[in-house]
Amino acid sequence: MSRRRTWVIVPAFFAIAFAALGLSAYSGASSSQGFAPLQPVDFPHPRHVQALGMNCLYCHYAANKSPDPGLPAVGTCMGCHSIILPQRPAMDGQPARRSAALDSLLRYAPVGQPDKWKPIPWVRIHKVPEYVHFPHMRHVNAGVTCQTCHGPVQTMARVYQYSSLNMGWCIRCHVNGYKLSDGLRAAGVTPTPQDETVPPKKARYDCAVCHY
Repeated sequence: MSRRRTWVIVPAFFAIAFAALGLSAYSGASSSQGFAPLQPVDFPHPRHVQALGMNCLYCHYAANKSPDPGLPAVGTCMGCHSIILPQRPAMDGQPARRSAALDSLLRYAPVGQPDKWKPIPWVRIHKVPEYVHFPHMRHVNAGVTCQTCHGPVQTMARVYQYSSLNMGWCIRCHVNGYKLSDGLRAAGVTPTPQDETVPPKKARYDCAVCHY
């Protein structure tokens, strides 16, 4: 290989390397679609949401009043599970069994020993870049269902990132509008004829809406 060709290839190599590094740093600021980490407590959403009818706000208590939805404190879990323990009796035609999910919870909250309870180190799944602001309370209070963005969480054996969370995904909803009937279907609820007539809600999509 000639010296001249070597001098052409080397700068090109470094240019590609720096571009890859920059893209990596940029994309690394947000979480990836399909991300499904193991959690310290194996919380069964289908059991709590579908079978028991629990509202998302019971555990994600700040979603309608804060930019951040909040994650359940160990005391929230133990509000029920100080009584509902791992050894479940026979019920609904199912035999008695021990719940591994509850065993994992009680590692952080021994029953009858609140002085030994400690925070559950939940692994965050959904994350937008630091320069993007997504105020949960505005969306929830506008009637956007959780499943519109987070997918059918009520059916997920393990929660994963359903949507891309990229800029185009956000803007598409702001421009085309959010239909209540679509949000209800995503949440597993059949819209009423009145719900179907509600016009789409559109939102601003200038830069300052999310980058402020």
